[in-house]
Amino acid sequence: MRRHTLVRNAIAAVTALGIAAAVAPLATAPAFAADAPAELTVPAERTPDDNATVINGAGETGYLSGWTQAGFNWTSYADGSTAPVVMPQGRTTAWGTGTDTLVLTGKDDTSVVQRNMKDGSERTLPLPKGQQFAGTFGDVVVTDGPLGMSLLTWENGTVKETPVSGPGPLHSLYMGNKDGIFVQWDLSGMTQICWLGRDGIARTTQLKAEQFENGKIDVGGDRAVQWTKDGKATVWKTSDFWASTDQLTIGGYDTAQLLGAVGDNVLVARRISTGGQERYSSLDYKVVAVPLKGGPERVVLEKATAMARFKADGTMLIGAVVDGHQGVYAVGSSLDVTKVRESPALASVPTALALAQGRLNTVDRIPGADGVYPRLRGIDLSVTGPLKAGPRIDRGTDGAGETPEIQATGDGRLVQRFADGTVKVLDEGAQLPARTLGVKADVLRVSGRYLATRRGDERVQVTDLDTGAVVYTGIASPDFALSGSTLWIGNDPGAAQAIDVRTGKATGKRISVPCLMTSLQAQGGDVYWECDRDKSGVYDTVADKNIELPAHQGALLGDGYVAWQKDGELSVTDLRGGTGTHKAGKPAVAKPGQGWTVDRFGGAVAYVDAAGDTHVAPSGVASAPVHALDTDAPASVDAKSAARTVRWWASKPLGFWELALVDLSTHNTLRTATGFETRGPVTLRWDGKDYSGKTLSAGKYAWYVTAVPADGGPDQTFTTPFEVKGTAAAPRDYVGADGLGDLLAVTPAGVADFRAGGGGKVDAKVPGSGWTGANEVSSAVPFDDVDGDGKNDVLVRLTSGELRAYKPAGKALTPTTPYARIGSGWNAFDVLTSPGDLTGDGRADLLAREASSGDLYLYEANGAGNFKSRVKIGTGFQNYLLASGAGDVNGDGKADLMARDASGVLWLYPGTGSGTLATRVKIGGGWQVYNALVGAGDLNGDGRPDLLARGTDGVLWAYPGDGKGNFGGRVQVGGGWQMYKYLF
Repeated sequence: MRRHTLVRNAIAAVTALGIAAAVAPLATAPAFAADAPAELTVPAERTPDDNATVINGAGETGYLSGWTQAGFNWTSYADGSTAPVVMPQGRTTAWGTGTDTLVLTGKDDTSVVQRNMKDGSERTLPLPKGQQFAGTFGDVVVTDGPLGMSLLTWENGTVKETPVSGPGPLHSLYMGNKDGIFVQWDLSGMTQICWLGRDGIARTTQLKAEQFENGKIDVGGDRAVQWTKDGKATVWKTSDFWASTDQLTIGGYDTAQLLGAVGDNVLVARRISTGGQERYSSLDYKVVAVPLKGGPERVVLEKATAMARFKADGTMLIGAVVDGHQGVYAVGSSLDVTKVRESPALASVPTALALAQGRLNTVDRIPGADGVYPRLRGIDLSVTGPLKAGPRIDRGTDGAGETPEIQATGDGRLVQRFADGTVKVLDEGAQLPARTLGVKADVLRVSGRYLATRRGDERVQVTDLDTGAVVYTGIASPDFALSGSTLWIGNDPGAAQAIDVRTGKATGKRISVPCLMTSLQAQGGDVYWECDRDKSGVYDTVADKNIELPAHQGALLGDGYVAWQKDGELSVTDLRGGTGTHKAGKPAVAKPGQGWTVDRFGGAVAYVDAAGDTHVAPSGVASAPVHALDTDAPASVDAKSAARTVRWWASKPLGFWELALVDLSTHNTLRTATGFETRGPVTLRWDGKDYSGKTLSAGKYAWYVTAVPADGGPDQTFTTPFEVKGTAAAPRDYVGADGLGDLLAVTPAGVADFRAGGGGKVDAKVPGSGWTGANEVSSAVPFDDVDGDGKNDVLVRLTSGELRAYKPAGKALTPTTPYARIGSGWNAFDVLTSPGDLTGDGRADLLAREASSGDLYLYEANGAGNFKSRVKIGTGFQNYLLASGAGDVNGDGKADLMARDASGVLWLYPGTGSGTLATRVKIGGGWQVYNALVGAGDLNGDGRPDLLARGTDGVLWAYPGDGKGNFGGRVQVGGGWQMYKYLF
């Protein structure tokens, strides 16, 4: 990391300010060389195919696996080869029959298809009128209808229909084998479990007709098992359901699934975890064997599904994980476990992707037990040093099953647009589901905190992603572009203008192109345009020139380049000609945002290849110097209000940044903050205070952000001026609101001049006349803020002894200036002065010397425009010339008093902050040559109070304070100051 001096050193001499938000011209890029940074490959996540462990049938030569949602497959026992079950038109579901024949059904409810997977032969069985498909076993199709059940078989080239004879209407079908199936009938309010064979006769059994419980009756080979709610498991031969062979007790009825009898055991699948949705097809069970003749359970499979099918010989097939290998396993009569086929690894292929500020987000189609479903995942790429990928972070799914368009804002947020136009925003670091915005969009653009959308032929509108509020609505343009807070919108067939969405006003920037624009994109000072299929190019708004390119469709604008795809090749064109055009890769999908994308925030291009792997390739083009795309720092601030956040959106990742808060009147740095790697906005939570915790005085300030780009480009400084209002002005600042102290001087003719401080002196004046007669001034005290309205006030004592608090509010002080009456009888005092806050309560206080005794009294401000009862804090002050308004001379944060004795020695009486004065400290001698001493506040902008002294010859001198209780060498302000009767 490069070292940086503090910002305040770089800006001490700043004289002109402006918001540095425009893009600087791009430097010529170095040639794209063989030693350019190598691309990074992010392999697609490959996981075993869960669909391959969903067993739906076991035949003589192979087995059926899969779901309707994910497709079906047939796997050969002989060689483990797997082929998809190709569905005829209108068919969606495959049913196992206990043989090599499958039954295919779907939306066409007038027929079913039987397919022999051994020889590939196929036949269509029409369903009797009014009948629906109900189930299948062997070569038999079971139908049901208003008149009862029927069996359909194929004999001598025709379909034979056999009506089923049974005790009553069909209620449910259970499991079966190739020779028959269990049927539950309803008869006169009673239910009965029967065994239905291919002869069409439903024979009653001894199985208990409990309420249908899926997974509690199963058939394996020539044996059937029922597990009832009392925990009893009964085993029968399928040839005789009136004579059970075994009975045993199995615990855990409510949380386990019956699989069937294997050898001398009943196998049960027990749920491993209780969280999440229970799915029989999930690998979330362990299989245990319960001996028929009694004894402890034995674990057969530690991790398996709860779906099993049996071959004719009684061997059970089930999906499981054994020694880390997921696949289909056979469990034999001796409970031996044999792998039939390992599940193939499937790639989680990205079908939508967005890249911004080195953050890659993809919507991956992830194979699961119930089909392929989309999940959002994110990867942070390195922005310094060699290109590397961080860990893949799963950000969840919204459950909709749809792959939305995604666009990255560049500040960590992600915007989704769905097929119906719904727009959602996912905040940085958040998990799906995202929050829905109140807009619908056919076209959208995002950048930073803003989203620009258009629905159909409606007007373009811009939404603030922070608040969800619409901040701008514009014309219905053919297309539009967004870069930070700048919206580019077509206003003529071949022209577009820039709008600042923060104000809704045109910036004055315009582009024109030699055709009818149909597409716009923007990044910083570059605006990419397309015109149907005829032309395309980039308008460089900094150089004010057009860069025409070959006609592109679906190109994307990066930082200093355009990426485009043609004939399966992704290419990058340098907009400034430094590297020309070079190939970047081969995306499998041509459409941008689905097969490839760019990082327009100073970064690379990314694409997904045919294998589903994602490649990140450096653009090979030098990016623009970093600049501020948007600023969120108010031009006017009430520093007394609650804390606020100020933000600057950088155009590319930063390796380091430093922020300084500068007082523009003094050029002093009042606060700094620093940060390291940042992607998006530089952010500061500011409480309205300076280093010391003091609320800023009213005045003009600026933020300076020095941005050090992570890619090694040149540092840049963003400057944002602002004004603080609503707080107390700087001490003795009455005119100009510049944070500098001013002098109040009154002539014998009754003119009160504010003499503005600056450059260590007092010069320009704001005169206020009329202080004669009944309004003649005998004393005045520049008092800061009496009543808490944020404006400095002036206490004026008239010759009548009445004391008033005048509120000049930056204007001349005259008798007609608004005032509040403090009281009468103040002519008992020969000196009135206010050094500032003597009591530590944050309010300025008043000192008054009694003429008759020389006693010094403190009048503490009460915060309501007046003073509390006086308190004596000193005696013997009659021999001093008291300096007016000394302020904090020694820099300890407490107001002080300065006084010159009769021998000419100047003394400092430090304030204690508790309403008293500490023991005096000698400043120096020789001050008897002055007849007026005024602590006029900070005159030179160094943040320290200074002293003005008028000689008996009328020359006025300024003594700069050192902030430690002393003063530097005097500087002559000018002569002729004897024209003033009083200096305050």
